[in-house]
Amino acid sequence: MKTIKILLWCTFIYFSLNASAQPKQTLQNRMEALQKEKDPIKGEKSLYRIIKEFKLDPIKYAEETDVMKGGLALSFLEQGNVVKFEKYIRLIRNKFNQTSYLNMAVANLSAKNLHMDYALALAERTVNVYTSYKDDPKARPSNFPIEDWNRFMRLASYPYYESYALILHNNGQDTKALMFEEMALKDQDLEQVLQSSLALYTKLLIADKQDDKAYKILLKMASLGKTSLDMNINLKKLTVNKMGNETQAVKFLDSIQRSIGTRYKSDIAKKMIVDRVAPKLSLLNVDGVQVGIDDFIGKVVVLDFWATWCIPCIASMRAMKEVQTRHPEVAFIFIATQETGKDSSPRVKNYLKNAGYPSNSLIDVQSGKDGEQFKVAAAYGISAIPTKIIIDQKGKIRFSTSGYTSDTELINELEAMIYLAKAQ
Repeated sequence: MKTIKILLWCTFIYFSLNASAQPKQTLQNRMEALQKEKDPIKGEKSLYRIIKEFKLDPIKYAEETDVMKGGLALSFLEQGNVVKFEKYIRLIRNKFNQTSYLNMAVANLSAKNLHMDYALALAERTVNVYTSYKDDPKARPSNFPIEDWNRFMRLASYPYYESYALILHNNGQDTKALMFEEMALKDQDLEQVLQSSLALYTKLLIADKQDDKAYKILLKMASLGKTSLDMNINLKKLTVNKMGNETQAVKFLDSIQRSIGTRYKSDIAKKMIVDRVAPKLSLLNVDGVQVGIDDFIGKVVVLDFWATWCIPCIASMRAMKEVQTRHPEVAFIFIATQETGKDSSPRVKNYLKNAGYPSNSLIDVQSGKDGEQFKVAAAYGISAIPTKIIIDQKGKIRFSTSGYTSDTELINELEAMIYLAKAQ
């Protein structure tokens, strides 16, 4: 799912650089409203009204109409209407925009494990369309600088090839998946690519019996503290195989972890917050039970602000579960925030039931005149999610950390913060 962010960014920048001068600012407003429309039937009518009212020439305003048609195509796919999805995908004039929306469709289907045969076909189609134009000088719009175009082509190859590799792997075609994953990572700095990419790549290398290559990558990323829990499991297996002794292998890997832990404690100690009392917290959990922060006086508390729609929040949950398991003496409070709509509580409860973790969560409540603020998130100054707040035994906020990049980075960061909070 993370690759979709790259595509959305590419498409946004591409659209921004190439968008024609708009006759009125309201065109953009209408386009934004169309993108927010959840009913594709209404969206379809709105699309043609916009084209008619603003007299959008199909050539001059190709980029604007591509974006609207791409969004509409995804909206139809969300409703399971493949015929309408295909209609609007094929109406996208620019092939770069078409492949972007095709790959978003693959990501959406894969995330929900829906119509996987169709998702595989779309992933293959994305790669084929991309291949058809990536080296064609005629594909570059005349007003698009060649340096920017080449940059976009390099950016696009990564998510397109990786999406195909992932879905091939999920369909048991590991040899072919490895070929496309290596194409995705060609010329990439492996230390900078997504954790999910390296997890897939090393898994495919191991399946292809390239253990030494996988081991080298895993060991390097472990020394940087940038592995996933699955990558750590594979690293341990490969280390045991190399050393021929599990005890020796565990000691070796533990020494790496101790070195990382020491470094984290030293760096994070400089970020400690001084004399900020944690605001009072009192919310209902999904079972309707009132929970307050005063219930945990005398304990270190970790607040995790998250949402069901937040991809990094969900991605971080496995690491959070690992830290919670390691520290039964610490109170972990998960706060579902920025969940809008009347069905927010059932939506969170349904997620918890299906995911199994976190086992419980408090529901932040909307506040303010516009209803866009959330009570506890506002009190704690939360500007982005996921955000973790670490409170010491005396009720003072000691650390705040936002975002998610890898399992081990989050685990090492929280381990250091919990250790330092306990010492206060």
